[in-house]
Amino acid sequence: HEIRQPLASIVTNVDAASRWMGRPTPDLDEVKATLEQIHNSAYRARDLIGSIRAMVKRDERNRTALDLNDLVREVLALMEGELQRNRISVELDLDEHLPLTKGDRLQLQQVLTNLMTNAIEAMAEKKWPRILRIKSAAEEPNGVLISVADTGKGIDPKIADRIFNPLFTTKSNGMGLGLSICRSIIEGHDGRLWVSAGAEGGSVFQFVLPANVAS
Repeated sequence: HEIRQPLASIVTNVDAASRWMGRPTPDLDEVKATLEQIHNSAYRARDLIGSIRAMVKRDERNRTALDLNDLVREVLALMEGELQRNRISVELDLDEHLPLTKGDRLQLQQVLTNLMTNAIEAMAEKKWPRILRIKSAAEEPNGVLISVADTGKGIDPKIADRIFNPLFTTKSNGMGLGLSICRSIIEGHDGRLWVSAGAEGGSVFQFVLPANVAS
């Protein structure tokens, strides 16, 4: 999900730049703006790949103190168009006194993007309501919890313990790597990621990370 997004943006903007250049009088201002978007998307894809490599190598040099509330808002802003296209409303319940955690911003952004994208896809065939509920909270004794819940069809309990396995997928076009990578990222941050059934249907994915007590 995370790498496909900037690559799709690059393809779309290359097509747009070609159209601007192909006009009888090329609109160079539009071409310049489109090239800037291509530049930003390419660098984002590069950074994501670098982040995955760092995860595999357990490289902790990019870990800093993070406010997960800020990260949630950043990912929601990136996914605003997708949420609107799928007519999904968002309910936020963020603890404004949330402790900081220490982590790799891009890696944790990948986790949130993947969980939210899965939630959107889970609600795609449901008429209404389509609600994405995101919650943050302090977790005793020294943890920070993030919850991503949807109102989709839910996960069959028979396979709930397998969805984090590499190469296991319920999607016809899935590779079975997204949730496996998410769990690896969270566990690489000394955290835990799990899924449960929602009280009113759908699924709830939650992860806990250690609070950055030193902060």
